[in-house]
Amino acid sequence: MVPLLLYVPPALHMVTFSMKEVAGITSVQSFFGAASGAIAHKRHRRVSTPLAWIMGGGMGAGSLAGSFASKVVSSEAILILFAIMALMASILMFFPTPESGPESDAQDLKFSRHLALALGLSIGLLSGIIGQGGAFLFIPAMLYILRIPTRITIGTAMVIGMVSSVSVLIGRAGTNQIPYLEAGVLVAGVLIGAQAGSALSQKTPTAILRKILAVMIAATAINMGYELLIT
Repeated sequence: MVPLLLYVPPALHMVTFSMKEVAGITSVQSFFGAASGAIAHKRHRRVSTPLAWIMGGGMGAGSLAGSFASKVVSSEAILILFAIMALMASILMFFPTPESGPESDAQDLKFSRHLALALGLSIGLLSGIIGQGGAFLFIPAMLYILRIPTRITIGTAMVIGMVSSVSVLIGRAGTNQIPYLEAGVLVAGVLIGAQAGSALSQKTPTAILRKILAVMIAATAINMGYELLIT
């Protein structure tokens, strides 16, 4: 969304947004898009509430610790590590793994709570240090380490993303960094798109869903590497 808002409007001879305005707009879009998607996936019984709370809580605590640690850790070094890990994760997701657990109902999902908490803390710590969201790491972690079925992973990730975006949204709103009109227009489209996307997700083979996720994660890693090169 960030590169789309930065480069598409000027290319169409429309308004030009600054990076601060884009950050404000996407903070609103991230929350409402995740919330809309989470509601839709919950309706299809694809959200594991215990997993979302345990892993999301661990990420919240880790992010808080990482934000303090960022003062003494080189963000450039961590950014490189993040980009490398994201590329490795995207490549890994092209390889099929046997689906485990009930695909149709997340309520009966079995997983290691201690491992989920440890993963949340670790990914949250890295996220807090460099100020980047960890979705492109915790989704592969849920798929390949916790062995969560693909559709439940996607649905639960929506809830984790919604919770993790609250603090960002509050911070941006509290410091008057949100262009509310533009954000409102974007959110209107996101709410519709998230509902349509969740419905399409239920009818899409899991192998294709994994490939789509892999491409998106790889694009995130490439974007982070680009940001590192220009800073």
